Amino acid sequence: MKDSYFSTDRGGRLHYQYTALMNGKSVAKLRPNHIIIWDPKNNTRQWYWEDKQGRIRCTTEWREYDKVDYIATINDHKLRRNANLASKNWMAVDYSNYCPDELKDTVVWKSDNLYKVFDKCFECDCIIRPEILLGYCGYVKDDREGLHMNEALAKDIRGMNVDISYSIEHLRRRKNVIVYKEDIRHWAESWFLGGGQMLDDDCESFYNIISCRLNAARKYHHNCRLMMERHDIPYVRWSLDTGDFCETFNIKKSFDKYETSGTDTLLPEKYHYKLNELIDRYMNEYP
Repeated sequence: MKDSYFSTDRGGRLHYQYTALMNGKSVAKLRPNHIIIWDPKNNTRQWYWEDKQGRIRCTTEWREYDKVDYIATINDHKLRRNANLASKNWMAVDYSNYCPDELKDTVVWKSDNLYKVFDKCFECDCIIRPEILLGYCGYVKDDREGLHMNEALAKDIRGMNVDISYSIEHLRRRKNVIVYKEDIRHWAESWFLGGGQMLDDDCESFYNIISCRLNAARKYHHNCRLMMERHDIPYVRWSLDTGDFCETFNIKKSFDKYETSGTDTLLPEKYHYKLNELIDRYMNEYP
């Protein structure tokens, strides 16, 4: 059965994606204005988006997946930005932001017509950020102004134009996995390392921002469950700490459980000596 991965930021998406690709599975990753599809069977990476004239566009890169060194690629995610951009592992380079210039120059901020190519997502073995298929979008970081994902899920606020019946029907045919963390201390480490920027040596502001974002992340799986039950979409809950990756996602090969820990780190090394202090404070204030 094909699966869908419901998670918040710092919630194992990279681990899930690379495990799927290593096992030859295709992966669709959604954003409110474009879709990326990695397909090892056809050796392609594709983007779909709506341009400023309301047209759906697509561009394709040809890539050799059988030559990818996944451990080296994951390690290059742990590099600072300048070193990451020099990586020889194409999948790691500017992972969060890379897209073709054609897309950058023409894409709309939020699409009203992206749903017309949702069939491309449902053809894939794995889907990341499937909430968008149901029209839910919003900030996962609660310190930002605007609609937040938790609010959208809890109150059924759908900010995107979608064919909701079509998406519900197709999600019901998939294994929908809602991800959560049991080891909050480990998650706090991930968020303080990669959940935001330390600006102007202001450790207090940094602590408050990351705490706010992590608290929002801890609410996600509950609100996601409410949303799934509202639409009568079957799901399973799965722990990043104690869940069995191979059994849950029906794959043969996986990485060590915390192989991707430390990826996409934003906190400069000069502040790493503060890490345990920040985590201890968070665990004391938000046990």
